Amino acid sequence: MAQLNSLVSVIIPTFNREEYLEQAIQSVINQSYRNFEILVIDDGSLNNYAEAICNKFKNCFYVYKENGGLSSARNYGIKNAKGAYIAFLDDDDYWRSDKLEKQVAILENNNELDCVHSSAIVVNEHSVETGEIIGASQEKVHKRSGYVFWNALGVWVIKSPTPLIRKKVFTEDLLFDETIKVGEDVDFYQRMFYRHKVLYIDEPLAYYREYSDLQRLSLQRDKYIGLEKKMYNNFVKMGIRNPLILHKIAVRLALSSYKKHSEPSVSKLMLYLRPIYYLNKSNK
Repeated sequence: MAQLNSLVSVIIPTFNREEYLEQAIQSVINQSYRNFEILVIDDGSLNNYAEAICNKFKNCFYVYKENGGLSSARNYGIKNAKGAYIAFLDDDDYWRSDKLEKQVAILENNNELDCVHSSAIVVNEHSVETGEIIGASQEKVHKRSGYVFWNALGVWVIKSPTPLIRKKVFTEDLLFDETIKVGEDVDFYQRMFYRHKVLYIDEPLAYYREYSDLQRLSLQRDKYIGLEKKMYNNFVKMGIRNPLILHKIAVRLALSSYKKHSEPSVSKLMLYLRPIYYLNKSNK
């Protein structure tokens, strides 16, 4: 068994949300796996609360940048990360103390895998567990590991606080799309699935916070309009040229968009025969 000593870079973007950041950082500090650096990327907050919080902890580095959105902050962290592995943690989520230890052990001993992800426990604004776990149902656990591209596209995506990813995954054509302000994780992980093999751990290694705050990007549904069209274009930019594969990708994305936006006037036959036309028409 390989010795577990690779550096993990933990990227925590933050923007005008002070109340949960220290808990997020503390959950990294409490990890049983000790070789990590924490990069707190302040995406242009109105005050420097994050710097004061970050300064309380060893191996926690504060970086300020002009506001560019979550994708921009994550990409900035990736480019400044020194670790062999990258982990993302939003500033209102946190981890179980053995998360990195379990995931690093898997990647260190399985060279064919490039990402390990898991389920997550849902907590409320007071960090109280709601009783809900976000992850695969028992009959679908097997669909979350391996080359999962076709069973994931338009259906499910990795939950944001759970993955550990090899840094080599992040190439020039496989970063977060900075033009996507909501749903950027859906776009990135689906493109990652196209190239890389993943493993799903069927236990919750992270805590995902759900609460009513209109500033949360995940609740701003109108901003998801246009996501599927951008996703299709990003697959093309990755160099996919096979027309049959591109058509199948377009159909999946068209069906996903159709389900989200409930357009009864649109013939479902169009989604299969002219998916790119539908994406261009409905995602403006």
